[in-house]
Amino acid sequence: MKKFVGVVLTILLGLAVASGQERTPKSDATEKVLLDNERALYEAVAKRDKAAFQALVLPEGTWASPTGFVPVRLLADTLDVFQLPAFGGQSLHVVWTDSNKDSALVLYPRTGGGTFANQPLAATVLVSTVWMKRSGKWVAVHHHESDVVKQ
Repeated sequence: MKKFVGVVLTILLGLAVASGQERTPKSDATEKVLLDNERALYEAVAKRDKAAFQALVLPEGTWASPTGFVPVRLLADTLDVFQLPAFGGQSLHVVWTDSNKDSALVLYPRTGGGTFANQPLAATVLVSTVWMKRSGKWVAVHHHESDVVKQ
């Protein structure tokens, strides 16, 4: 009897773990939207496309990098200070920050360097962007880049 109960508990535990790891089609589709938006955000900055940038961000949001914090509303007017290569994001992934899936964090390392206000950017940076759903649309509310320093 104990063996039977152990087998049943093992099966139930396995099913619970498997169901927790399942991804719904809606989740997969939403993650694709977020990853596409992340790439589009980078491209908007790289191309200095103010309209495309503003369409993807919350005006009250922030942009943080090793050079400091900039309100997104101000950054939109100064995109010309960026010189960025083609998108070098790798292994992008989404971390959901709430159970309703109305906010998420997109994380990835980006390579390629570039310049900001004629100052070189690190060859590799760790990037995180907080995305929130506002009025049915995903917008970036905070973007952060940290240099990867070799020691």
